[in-house]
Amino acid sequence: MHQKINVNKTFLIAGVVILALSLRIFLFEYNEASFVSDMKFTFLTLTIAMLTFMYSFMGKYFFKGLILLFCSCIFSITCWFIFFPKSDLTEKSSKFFEITLAILSFFENFTILYMGTVTGIIAGLFFMLINYKFIKIKNRYQLFFTRLISYLLILGTVSILFAKGGDWIFEMSEYFKSKF
Repeated sequence: MHQKINVNKTFLIAGVVILALSLRIFLFEYNEASFVSDMKFTFLTLTIAMLTFMYSFMGKYFFKGLILLFCSCIFSITCWFIFFPKSDLTEKSSKFFEITLAILSFFENFTILYMGTVTGIIAGLFFMLINYKFIKIKNRYQLFFTRLISYLLILGTVSILFAKGGDWIFEMSEYFKSKF
């Protein structure tokens, strides 16, 4: 039997319009931006489009989806703090450079916090796309270990891409620019 997916069409159309608007804003900001952090309006409109899409597809389960994303962020940040290799900055070897090392280790921890948050959101979104019935079914514990393994694989893949992949979006865009 076919199961009907209830989609709130008004919010789906609004999400598509906001996504198109964010792509247009990206074109303006891309020409003037030196860093990714300079594209504030692009990220703001992409976030609003993502939340609108989530609400249109999830309906009354929207807050459960947000809780899943929040828990995914917390778990990812914890994993990044545990498994991210520590550099020599965390070991204080000289009294003369102690303040400098403390400041640099703070920025290293900030990087881990930032990367954990980003990978947690992306892994949570991919998990919800792959296991779209996870939030809506009553007995979520049926295939718990299968879903846990799939989430850990998604989180591991996204984390490895962000940690070791370099600037793969830039490299892909340069490759396509050279081909066409």
